[in-house]
Amino acid sequence: MELLTHELAQEIVERTMKILNKNINVMNEEGIIIGSGDRKRINQLHDGALLVLKKAESVEIDEPKASKLKGSKPGINLPIRFNSQIVGVVGITGEPEQIRNYAELVKMAAELVLEQSFLLERVQWKQRLQSEIVNQLISDEHLNEAWIKERAGFLGIDLEQPRAAIILKQCRRPEAAIQKLISAIHFELEKQDLIGVTFNNEVVILKAGSPSECTAFVRRLVNAPKEKIVIGIGNMSETINEIKTSFHLAQLTLAVGQKLNPDAGFYRYEEYRLEVMLSKLAQTGQPENAFSFYDRLLEQDKKGELAHTLDLYIKEGGELNKIAESLFIHRNTLRYRLDKVTELTGKDPRNIKNLIELYMAKLINDLR
Repeated sequence: MELLTHELAQEIVERTMKILNKNINVMNEEGIIIGSGDRKRINQLHDGALLVLKKAESVEIDEPKASKLKGSKPGINLPIRFNSQIVGVVGITGEPEQIRNYAELVKMAAELVLEQSFLLERVQWKQRLQSEIVNQLISDEHLNEAWIKERAGFLGIDLEQPRAAIILKQCRRPEAAIQKLISAIHFELEKQDLIGVTFNNEVVILKAGSPSECTAFVRRLVNAPKEKIVIGIGNMSETINEIKTSFHLAQLTLAVGQKLNPDAGFYRYEEYRLEVMLSKLAQTGQPENAFSFYDRLLEQDKKGELAHTLDLYIKEGGELNKIAESLFIHRNTLRYRLDKVTELTGKDPRNIKNLIELYMAKLINDLR
């Protein structure tokens, strides 16, 4: 791996020249200038750098010495070290007596830029590998378990742990916004969690742990980013091959939850199990005749009073006093409306089996 690239060398030059108003040169392991405040000197051989590389120590060059060295001017040249290895040389142009006090400061700045670049590259590599693993685990294609476990092993991830797929969705979709979201939630992740971005720009977390741990984690996530996000959580997967199912259920739960309860921050499959099942049914086009009785209610209920009453009846578990208070109507008016629902649909909400059918019909209508 080439640590000291032309781009990084020029970044070192620009940063260090802000510290010291002198020309800076950066040379590679062969003594070639690959970054300089004087662009005309790039790709020239620097004999002073060769001396540094040979002696493994700093070299000061005054005017008489400079006249004897190729590509050199008066200044101080210092080795750039990374992990105790010399990977290049940084040179400061000027009379040694005038710049000696700044030399070590410039060397430290150069090594700091190099270290930051390496750490950033390592973080980016881990992110890319995690995304690759996540996309393989949630893909409908055949899963090569040996390959995926080997890749996860590089990161110290045990894929045999139970985990749930969590999808994060935000209003803005550009890559910069996605990276910002990942950075915002990074410190909430545990060592065994995986995070990746799908080809559709969905941020997916494969959260290891128990269902209660996953829920607590998601509650923290809702408040973590500055931008509003919505979250869908699939079921717990006990095996590697079940992870894709958890992901697809998280997708369906998110879609269904946003339709039925758009103001919620997150949606758990365990709370939307029936609705998810009915959404699949709604997509087949089969339930239209099966639940046509609900269509009759909607056709006659021009003001929506009956549908709203039925909806509240379901949410309040049939508690008449509570429902009447919420609707600001008398109990007798409520009974009249329930009788009207029964008349139009042939289903009495006060009968548990009929109520289940009415609820399913309502959901199918809402999910169409």
